[in-house]
Amino acid sequence: MRTLIGLGAVLVFAVVSFGLFVVTKGGSGDVVDATHDIELIAVVSGVEADEGWSTSGGKTTGNAWVALDDGRTVSIPQGTLGDVECAEFSVPQSCVMLADTLGSAVVWFTLVPADSSRGGRYLTLPGLVDMREGGDFGVLGNGWVIRLATPTERNCENDPGNLRDFIDSFGGDRSTSVLDLIDDQIVEVTCS
Repeated sequence: MRTLIGLGAVLVFAVVSFGLFVVTKGGSGDVVDATHDIELIAVVSGVEADEGWSTSGGKTTGNAWVALDDGRTVSIPQGTLGDVECAEFSVPQSCVMLADTLGSAVVWFTLVPADSSRGGRYLTLPGLVDMREGGDFGVLGNGWVIRLATPTERNCENDPGNLRDFIDSFGGDRSTSVLDLIDDQIVEVTCS
């Protein structure tokens, strides 16, 4: 009998916890399917890859080694989740790597084109849709979770006053975020 009561209590706890998670998701109302905690941000110095290396169906085919501007080399084994949006990944400083890692292992990654219009130091990204950990991290419209600068500059004619109000008023596709590639954090948001 005690076993059944214990199992019942665990089941009730699981249902209540899931319900609270769904109810308290919060944010600007924009839905993000999956998030990636971006812990690695660096300009790509070069890529050494197996012949035909690419991504297909959200996973890599073949192995690659990505040399970063900070001197690190990151291994991307076959089957790693990610995508490559930068067509010139073999040309130094033409791509930026953002990755969700577990220790030194890459769990998910993307290679995006560098933003040469901003001198190579900044990268323009989608707008914020939420904040986490008391405003230390921002959730972008594409699901990336990146550290926020304190303070994060807001550029809009009708500035609503604080970053939470900015996200509620201009979140998602109504704004853009600017990532500082030296400090590895969102430093600015601009309404569209």
